Amino acid sequence: MLNLFDNFDQASFDLLRSQRSAQIKIPTVVINDDGFLPAEVESPIKFFGQYNENKLPLYFDQLPVPKYWRILSTSSQGEVYDLDQKRADIIYRSNDNSRQVKEVRWLDRQGKINWADHYNNNGYHFATTFYEQGQPIWRKYYNKYQECFLAWNLRAGSLFLTDNGQKRYFASWIEFVKYYLTVRHFKLDHIFYNTLNQGLSVTLALPDNGTDTLFWHEPLLDNKLPGNMQFLMEHSTRTKHIIFQRYSDWQQMKPTLTGNKYVDFSYLGMIYPHPRGNKLRPEALILTNSDEIVAATTLVKQLPQVKFHIAAVTEMSEKLLAYQQYSNVELYPNVSRQRVKQLIADCDIYLDINRQNEILDAVRGAFEQNMLIVGFDETLHEPQFVAPQNVFKVTEASQMGERILNALLKPALMKELIDTQRKLASEVSVQDYRNQIGALEHE
Repeated sequence: MLNLFDNFDQASFDLLRSQRSAQIKIPTVVINDDGFLPAEVESPIKFFGQYNENKLPLYFDQLPVPKYWRILSTSSQGEVYDLDQKRADIIYRSNDNSRQVKEVRWLDRQGKINWADHYNNNGYHFATTFYEQGQPIWRKYYNKYQECFLAWNLRAGSLFLTDNGQKRYFASWIEFVKYYLTVRHFKLDHIFYNTLNQGLSVTLALPDNGTDTLFWHEPLLDNKLPGNMQFLMEHSTRTKHIIFQRYSDWQQMKPTLTGNKYVDFSYLGMIYPHPRGNKLRPEALILTNSDEIVAATTLVKQLPQVKFHIAAVTEMSEKLLAYQQYSNVELYPNVSRQRVKQLIADCDIYLDINRQNEILDAVRGAFEQNMLIVGFDETLHEPQFVAPQNVFKVTEASQMGERILNALLKPALMKELIDTQRKLASEVSVQDYRNQIGALEHE
């Protein structure tokens, strides 16, 4: 049995964490390694690169640059200059001010990208992508000795691997992954995959003496099943089970998915950690990377009994600093991750009302702490964690304020709102996982 994910994105993380929460241990392989996979997650690049996992990520000021060149940095990105000429853009792993280098895009004199160096979570320069007229044409992967072990022709899709002194040719990345799974000696009798892209392609390329399961987490478009899922329903393949992971989509499609000849359908959402319950404290949190907080003044004035905590990982503008005039507002410029962690533990309301990008996975953090999450339809960052009855038009700030106040004053209402929030976020129990995965294991 094997987890096979295209990428280690949020959905893959949630599925793996759910398995681990249920004490289900299945080897996990990620097809596309961005360099920052967890230590327990494997990949073809990790296997052939043989990196020392005791090393730390590359910090921005450790990046090798020519003498007299300089590196400028903000909390979210960096730049390399030769006098006044920008020579590279530095891409960080995240925008949390950790400044761990993930990619460096080197520029020519006209500011166009020449090549990009990729770094992993052990500080290794593990790959370089070469560009021609702004388009990627080749990518080379390097082992811990900085020797090229894999060259990928991005235009043709073909690859050349050097493995134990032998050179091997693969017509596609899928064929390369198939070879890796074979030489790694994984047990391939049952594969769990979670996309209809590369994961499906690999299972179709394997011998047909296996039984596979698709964990489908993507939202349906126009209430229709994807074409590749319909293909699985119309042909005999290794895939015998399709598990929906979005509660709302499952409720909608369930009546139409019975009696298929080739696959059976079921539902299994995610297990989320909840270290605490909602304590009905009148403490509200906003995490933002901009001063565009919709209707904040209205809510602050409407709810004088509620303490509003507004935090940013950068300096605050004069517009935000002006909120200091209100006695029920506390500001946290340049907030540390530790302080954010404490704020999430101390507050019971989260306001997803800031425009621009989300920071520090704020909404997810609020959800896992059983905070009541409210927001405007124009400002939602992760709508799957916000119950529809807690989403308002930007003209309905007063109604939002009333919802917050009523929930704080009525414990039964707060419990109902939190329960609905968790159910619509596709939350299930540890026992649900043990039952369903256990049944698949014993087929």
